Amino acid sequence: MPYLLLALTLPVAAGSPQPLPEDLAAFIQDYENCEHFSGEEPYDEERRAFLNEQIEQSCTDLETQRRALSQRYAGQAELLQHLHDHPPL
Repeated sequence: MPYLLLALTLPVAAGSPQPLPEDLAAFIQDYENCEHFSGEEPYDEERRAFLNEQIEQSCTDLETQRRALSQRYAGQAELLQHLHDHPPL
C-alpha cells in the first residue's frame, strides 16, 4: 500500500527572501509530521506499525530541539516566532 510522504520544504521567514536555517526548518517539519501522524487512525496492524514508526521519528525530542533552537536564535525575534507558532504538543 503506497503512503503519502510529506515533502520536506524549507519554509521562508515572513518578509525575508532567505529560507529558514536548516535546523529550524527541520524542527518545523518534524513538528508538523508529529502532529499529523499522531492524529491518524490506525485502522489495521500495518497502519499502526507505520504510524508508530512515523511518530517515533518525528515526535522524539521535539522539546529538546525547541530549547536548543530557542537558545541558538535568542535575540532573533523573526526566527523565534516560528517556535512560538508551533507550541508544545
